[in-house]
Amino acid sequence: MIIKVAEHSGFCFGVKNAVDTAYKTVESIKDRKLFMLGELTHNEHVVNELIKKGFILIESPEEATEGSLVLLRAHGVTREIKEALACKNCEVIDCTCPFVEKIHKIVKEQSEAGKNIIVTGAKGHPEVVGICSEATKDRVFVISSASEIESIPFPLESAVVVSQTTFSTIEFEKICATVKNQIAKSCIFDTICITTESRQKEALRLSENSDVMLVIGSGHSSNTRKLLDICRSRCVRTYLVSDSTEVRKLLNEGKILPEDKVGITAGASTPQCIILEVVDEMSENEVMTNQEQTDINFGDYIDSIPQLRRGATVKGSVTSADADYVYVDVRDKSEGKIPRKEVDNDPDFDLEKAIAERQEVTTIVTSIRNSDMGKEIILSKSRVDMDKHKKAIEDAFENKTPVTLKITNVVKDGVIGNYAGNIDVYIHKTQLKSSGSEEIDLESFKGQSIDVIITKMDTDARHRLRISGSHRAILSNERKEKAEALWNDIDVGKHYKGIVRSLPDFGAFVDIGGVDGLLHNSEISWKRIKRSSDVLSVGEEIDVYVKDFDKETKKISLGYKKEEDDPYYNIEERIPVGSIVKGTVVRLTDFGAFVQLEPNLDALCHVSEISSVRLQKPSDVLSVGMEVEAKVIDVKKDQRRISISIKEVEPIDPVTEDEDIYAISEEEAAKEETPAEE
Repeated sequence: MIIKVAEHSGFCFGVKNAVDTAYKTVESIKDRKLFMLGELTHNEHVVNELIKKGFILIESPEEATEGSLVLLRAHGVTREIKEALACKNCEVIDCTCPFVEKIHKIVKEQSEAGKNIIVTGAKGHPEVVGICSEATKDRVFVISSASEIESIPFPLESAVVVSQTTFSTIEFEKICATVKNQIAKSCIFDTICITTESRQKEALRLSENSDVMLVIGSGHSSNTRKLLDICRSRCVRTYLVSDSTEVRKLLNEGKILPEDKVGITAGASTPQCIILEVVDEMSENEVMTNQEQTDINFGDYIDSIPQLRRGATVKGSVTSADADYVYVDVRDKSEGKIPRKEVDNDPDFDLEKAIAERQEVTTIVTSIRNSDMGKEIILSKSRVDMDKHKKAIEDAFENKTPVTLKITNVVKDGVIGNYAGNIDVYIHKTQLKSSGSEEIDLESFKGQSIDVIITKMDTDARHRLRISGSHRAILSNERKEKAEALWNDIDVGKHYKGIVRSLPDFGAFVDIGGVDGLLHNSEISWKRIKRSSDVLSVGEEIDVYVKDFDKETKKISLGYKKEEDDPYYNIEERIPVGSIVKGTVVRLTDFGAFVQLEPNLDALCHVSEISSVRLQKPSDVLSVGMEVEAKVIDVKKDQRRISISIKEVEPIDPVTEDEDIYAISEEEAAKEETPAEE
């Protein structure tokens, strides 16, 4: 196995400075309370070690006591937080990275100069929140991609651009290229840390030439996630690990092979000791899966310390637990620790009962290391449980009985579900739902628990267990049962609550309970529609009724539009012949005018029914949008036609060219000529 570690990996300057300052502080101050405002850096090993040494982790200034000493994280904090600490007379040790402080200064100066601020970075990230606090609230906007530029609420010409120190250099270049014609070059500040840029470029090169990439760090760390994305874009077998324990799991599962070229990089918050442990794990000649496991009988070692070694199977009594670990008495000077998630993922293990009864558990030693806090013994219960759970999966496979999985990971063409915390089952994306033409959002399944049928279980050439499952098979069985019940009970006119499954242009296929029926466009709406998607959407629940069906061909025709919604519903009573109606001219033809009486209800006024004189065309006296009064002269519901007459109410006659609109009658003219009596 060839292992190559990136030169730029582990603590950056800012994080190293913050961690060094924290250790010096805790060693020099013994008589005061020490508070850490927010995690000093995104690494649980570092933070937990500092807490053990005396720091109290708090999330807001209100939690600090009056006059106490408060350590500020490397990401920096908001201006409001600093002011709140000053009001409580706290002594502040500011561990903000110098590069971050520089961004704070730029934003403050540019904001005071009247500039709007665009920050490229992760919304809600502590560093970004602190940067934004230096600007006027409604004049700062955070974007994480070039596609968000259009949503910026202020003119680009009035803005400056700064970046989160750990933001993607590739994405920052895309954003700069997009705004270069609107924002002056002098107003774009490339504040990405040079170490971050070097680290990302090196990770890109290393991943292109590796079979496997290990990214060491926390999933909560922005720069670590960027490294992970970069490596995954070039190397399919890229894994995020937090320590050597997770590397050991990858080795045992066969995800890292002896002949692989392995590249290793690490986030800016990862201590060098963790990187060295990972390299040591990879470099060991003995792999756990090939070791002979040795059971330790504590009865033989009552009076001496047992020689615990990695790979040994040991028994011990459960003593206590916290949020991260379950502690086990293994008759050593130090207690062993089982990762809490192993126990939480085992539905058959009652932790409270185990602690109360000091229940004995069988575990495997996965690592032993010495630190300033003493010996740390990491145990695994899930590895011992593997055989038991494997047998349960085999039984489920043979008997075709469902098992419940928790979706833990998303891969290129499917998801990975975990059974009982230690057995992974692959589910192809086509096996996640019974049908539907819409694209499946694989990420939406992450964290969900679903039932599957085990469809495949074997081992590959390297004796690695391969298991596949299908959620669709369960849905298919349920659908068959529903379909059988529906065909036994179906009848014309019967109503169902249906789910729209697909929308071809000619209509919609609606699931009414295990069976899809066709809802034609003509049955969707009383008005003419071009596409079914103009009215309905996939996944929508609608009330439909059966118009016709054929049990032999398994075809069902459905109706959706309601009679009472028909514009011609009860038309003879609502608009009887002889009634006077008002309407708006909506369309003119050579033979007449269409007048809208109600929404989706038009009446025809023939050209002969408009004026008292013969018209060449309706547009001689009418125009679209004109309001008119007319008399209803005919109503034919079956033909969906209403005829009206304007002239029977008040004819609209044209004005001729030679007609003098100012002419007066002969009688009025005679009065004008008669002299007035004196």
